Amino acid sequence: MAKGRRDESEGSGDLDLAPIMNMVVILIPLLLLSIVFLKVGVINITAPKLSMGPPSEEKPPDDEVKLNLTVAVNAAGFTIGAQNAILPPENGCPTPGPTICLSAQDKDVNAMLEGARAKLTSGDAQGGEAELREAMKAYDWIALYNKLTDIKGRFKEETIINISADPNIPYALIIRMMDVTRYKLEKDTYKDASQFWSAKYKRAGKTPELLFPDPVLSLPKG
Repeated sequence: MAKGRRDESEGSGDLDLAPIMNMVVILIPLLLLSIVFLKVGVINITAPKLSMGPPSEEKPPDDEVKLNLTVAVNAAGFTIGAQNAILPPENGCPTPGPTICLSAQDKDVNAMLEGARAKLTSGDAQGGEAELREAMKAYDWIALYNKLTDIKGRFKEETIINISADPNIPYALIIRMMDVTRYKLEKDTYKDASQFWSAKYKRAGKTPELLFPDPVLSLPKG
């Protein structure tokens, strides 16, 4: 009988988990390194407010008058309005015309945008993006920034800017316009393009100083 009994100590040893744990320790860093992190940029945009009735004829007090800054972009340039008035064309721009005309007035921006759209639609992403960048270079971003910093100097507490665009204007151009109008740069005015695009934000401590950081998208009239 004693010989037929199995030794109870046989098979009662603990399971060796060391090889599995070693494998897990090796795999976890490899999995983390293989992850592609997606960076998502968020722009705070306020939708246009709908009017619930006819505007009041009563004029607000002088200290409550709003700037109502508006920048409209089309294939000819930027049209800037403030306090229900359109600012006249800058020196060197055709009259009548936008407040800030193209820096390269010999460029047919409409044709360039159509060409970029056609290439992107046909699958030529590289060619379409290249033509879109060339179209965006035709705009005078420096003059736009200089004008807005001048307006900001007179309306220091204003943060809202109304943005509108013609239907043929691509979304990338609108985003570029929001970027230019959001923060103050090291200087209030620029003339050289390389200095402008390489300039850093003006800071009050660790926080960049704001220009017009609250964009409101609106529909162009007509």
